[in-house]
Amino acid sequence: MRTTILKWMLIFSALLFADWIIMIILGCFSGLCRANNDYFCSVYCYIGISLLSITLLIIGYLIVKSYYLKKLKTKQ
Repeated sequence: MRTTILKWMLIFSALLFADWIIMIILGCFSGLCRANNDYFCSVYCYIGISLLSITLLIIGYLIVKSYYLKKLKTKQ
């Protein structure tokens, strides 16, 4: 149980770090293209929220998938 929690925490933190890096690169590129405050207050925020939502859905899917696979293995 402890190793499973550790595994999910490491995967979750790695995905959040990847999201953070993507948002930094996107922000730097947007700044170089001289994006104004309207972009950063609307589109940039929506991209960040979408990216975080997708990450949470992926983590949820992986946890549910591994839980049901473990449950199926114990039944056999």
